Amino acid sequence: MSHEYQFKPHEQPFMVGSPANPDHPARRKVFYLLIGIFIGITASFQNGLLVANLTQIQGELGLTPLEGGWISVAYNMTNACITVLLYKIRQQFGMSLFSKITLFFLLVATSLQWLVSSHLLNTTGIRIDPYYLEIIARGLSGMVASAMTVLAIFYCLQGMPAAKRISGLILGFGLVQFGIPLSRIISPYLAVDGQLENLFLFEFGLVLICFGLINLLELPPGNTEKVFEKLDFLSFAFFAGGLAALAVFLVQGRIVWWTTPWLSYPLIIAIAAIGIALWIETHRKNPMLQVRWMRSRNIIAFTVTGAVMRILLSEQNVGAAGLLANLGYANDQLINFYAIILAASVLALITSIFSTNAMDLRRPVIFSVALIAIGAWLDTGVSVNSAPTTFYLSQFLIAFAAVYFMGPMVFEGMFRAIANGPAYIISFSVIFGISQTVGGLAGAAVIQAFTTIRTQVHYADMVSSLNLGNPAFSAQVSGARLALSSQTTDTAQANVTAMGQVLQGVQRQATVAAYSDLFVLMASIATGVTVILLINYFYNRYHKRNPLAKELAIIAKMRESK
Repeated sequence: MSHEYQFKPHEQPFMVGSPANPDHPARRKVFYLLIGIFIGITASFQNGLLVANLTQIQGELGLTPLEGGWISVAYNMTNACITVLLYKIRQQFGMSLFSKITLFFLLVATSLQWLVSSHLLNTTGIRIDPYYLEIIARGLSGMVASAMTVLAIFYCLQGMPAAKRISGLILGFGLVQFGIPLSRIISPYLAVDGQLENLFLFEFGLVLICFGLINLLELPPGNTEKVFEKLDFLSFAFFAGGLAALAVFLVQGRIVWWTTPWLSYPLIIAIAAIGIALWIETHRKNPMLQVRWMRSRNIIAFTVTGAVMRILLSEQNVGAAGLLANLGYANDQLINFYAIILAASVLALITSIFSTNAMDLRRPVIFSVALIAIGAWLDTGVSVNSAPTTFYLSQFLIAFAAVYFMGPMVFEGMFRAIANGPAYIISFSVIFGISQTVGGLAGAAVIQAFTTIRTQVHYADMVSSLNLGNPAFSAQVSGARLALSSQTTDTAQANVTAMGQVLQGVQRQATVAAYSDLFVLMASIATGVTVILLINYFYNRYHKRNPLAKELAIIAKMRESK
């Protein structure tokens, strides 16, 4: 589309850094929509494929769990940090350049991963440690994933009629939730026998297609202006450094345990650096972040709600999935399980697109929390004999909730930001992005700590109650010893091995009991949150108050003035 095109008043960009909204022909709208969906799914794969295959990546590269943790840190730290700058980058450089640079970096990252995994670089005499290359590539992927989500949203918006633009926003954010279930479904077919070459080639191919698509059909041009100030970079350095240190603490704490002495350093750095960044922003003339607005009661409540939702949703990716992994189920045995989750996500996205009402954004969030509570209560009856089919209904409900709450949450934050002015949108983006990223990491960390502690408690209780005089226990040991009799003639060794096998069974029972405690905890919290939100909702209904009435009125006046 030519930059000389004169846009009509209603086609003008909504704000600096956004593309214009021309009246596209129907065929072009369809192409914009399809490209947006493809970019959104590709963006979701960046984290999904890492989560699904981190164990295999560790094995292929010969890494310890601690070293593997740094790969996760690299992705999450850049994903959280870049959110602070994305909005201003678009404002200063425009969407066209922004999109091409974004995908170019990801293309470089995925191509290098593939070249090293296929050993092609070794044939040229170039020696690169694949571990450090993987860290660099995942860091770039984390940075680019946030940018690609924004890019997918803008393409989806171009593909929607003016009256349905709200649906494009829901679609763009909803697609991000498809990454983990899709990755779990396709990974067994790509990384066969732990070989990662096909996996990286698949990622490279997706990004290459995206790069070609955005060049074939570019976003309409928008307005740009110089928005960066020198103090932005100082503030960003502290803020990004603090978020990076927080990511280190949350990810590596799960692996080396929280009492490890060196973990205190990233926690101290995170608190100090983020505190300094917020102090700078509070006292700036033209702040990048509207700290006073971010500290308001409504925004704090919004942030807490978003983070709590992400923590509760960890019941699925870390809770149910973690239990199934402990019960010995691998990715190739969980394809149907994740297909159920994907189906629920698609259904939730479609439902959200057609049912979200800007005048009643709290009801879908309450409904989502209630679904999480029901799903968690259904999971409390787990046992050592639980199979993936046991979790189909509960995880369908939780997966539905994970997508269904996203649209209303985004809209509430966006409405509050837009009503205060375009400068507040970057603050909303930072709040929402960090609440989701840090909330997800915190949820995984809390679940890991809780299940580890409860497993130790249950194991100690079970072992202390064991008694060789107990007929049931003696029968278990005797049965295990009898099974080993054909493998060894050493009676003492057979006794030791048999006892070890019985204790392994006790360990498994303790683990299952710990996850059952986790599901009770999650269900109780979700039930409590549901009750609190319902009380607040009916209180507002009784007094005929809309929490967003003021913001919606301001936005309506802004539209009329245009």
